Amino acid sequence: MLVYDVKHLFVLLCLVNILVYINRGIIPGAPIQFQAFVEQGSGNVDHINLYIGLLAALFIAAYSLAMCVFGFLAMRHRPFVLAATGLFLWIVALAICGLAKPLKSYGLLVAGRILCGIGEAAFQAVVPSFINEFAPLEKRTFWLGLFGGAISVGTAVGFSYGSLLAKYVGWDWGFYIAAVVMFPFVFLCYRCIPDLYNMPLAHKVAAEPSLRRVSMDSLPDVGFLSETWAILRSPFFLAASLGWAAFSFTIVSLATFGPAILIGVGVLSEDSCATVFGAITVVAGMCGSPLGGYLVDLQCRRREDDHAFRLYVATRQLLVLIVTGTLIALVSVVVIDIPALFLTCIFVALVLLFMTTSPFTVVILLSVTRARQGFAIGLSTLILHALGDVPSPIILGYLKDQWAPHCNSIIEIGRPDRLNPDCAKLDHDGLRNLLWLAFAWLGLAVLTWGAAYIMARRKLIHQEPKLTILYESSRSTPVGPYY
Repeated sequence: MLVYDVKHLFVLLCLVNILVYINRGIIPGAPIQFQAFVEQGSGNVDHINLYIGLLAALFIAAYSLAMCVFGFLAMRHRPFVLAATGLFLWIVALAICGLAKPLKSYGLLVAGRILCGIGEAAFQAVVPSFINEFAPLEKRTFWLGLFGGAISVGTAVGFSYGSLLAKYVGWDWGFYIAAVVMFPFVFLCYRCIPDLYNMPLAHKVAAEPSLRRVSMDSLPDVGFLSETWAILRSPFFLAASLGWAAFSFTIVSLATFGPAILIGVGVLSEDSCATVFGAITVVAGMCGSPLGGYLVDLQCRRREDDHAFRLYVATRQLLVLIVTGTLIALVSVVVIDIPALFLTCIFVALVLLFMTTSPFTVVILLSVTRARQGFAIGLSTLILHALGDVPSPIILGYLKDQWAPHCNSIIEIGRPDRLNPDCAKLDHDGLRNLLWLAFAWLGLAVLTWGAAYIMARRKLIHQEPKLTILYESSRSTPVGPYY
């Protein structure tokens, strides 16, 4: 059975995305249990948070490098075959992660997380270009937003999912269950996607749907280095990617250490933190990401195919949202001793920040040709992870060990693992300084996205007179049989 309805296929992709990000939320959703595991598995009690940060960093490093590889391969190979292959590897990797617990092996967990990153990259490298190409013209940015919203849903559900399973049956079962649920989706991606949607990105689509066939012999030869240079020459690509790296530094900091910080400063209890923080994240993501896409489509109505105008709208929206979201995030740290007000500010800031996901994707896709879109997504991912996701958990983990040395886990035989009670009393200021650093880092995104907006505005201004001349010329030129 082939899935020809693009809406059904889009639902399939969103479900896979949710499941992928549920897996990402398992470790940060159970910080106390994983701190205890790292203490036992690594044999090092002095740098626990550094080891946890390294775990996240290696996952992201493997993911970002693999994104480039799969993005490049998608130019000449069927994208959904690549996605299915990667997701099968993802299933194997989750089984390895689960086995790390009974074997008490930190190294095995690291290996599993690295393979998870590689497998997930195959899926993420091909989806944005597919949505931009086949979604309804007037809703394509909104669909990108819905797909981004699935990320927030999966991460938030993963927090609660990981917390509950770690508490009642063991966090290893979180990996086993996710692997089993993914299997039918892998089969659908491999066997049920018609050629119409499963063409290499370098393939030129025929005008008539009945003529859309993939001829591998007709695809142009492409070189990795030449294609990489062609993408990196785009100033819009560089500005957007560098800003997204700064954005990711902050978001990954919160995802990795947010629950532990909120427990440590006394904003939330250990029992409720994963659920409450997860709820804030899921609602913010579900509201912010689709809303950001909807606003781009609304402003581009009747000009959906005007790439310069769409680029201008997307960069303008990026700048306004990042400035406002950063200011509110910084205010939240000021009122951290008032839990209700702090959580309200965090929620509003996250909504605004998540609203940038869709316009960012639009800028990346419009900065290159269609054939290079998958590869551009991969390269932007490499940049944002190399400068954002990879150093973020390592830096924040190291600083947390230095600024909050009493926020370790207490391990007692026969009793549940728990946070050191001295954390809230002795390390409150250190934890607050971690939040200051994480949110202040967004200032780099303000600068780079501001530069992207200036360039997009200039490009639009230079294009408008040309369009006016062409329009006036077409009106003054006689056409038709009566002239």
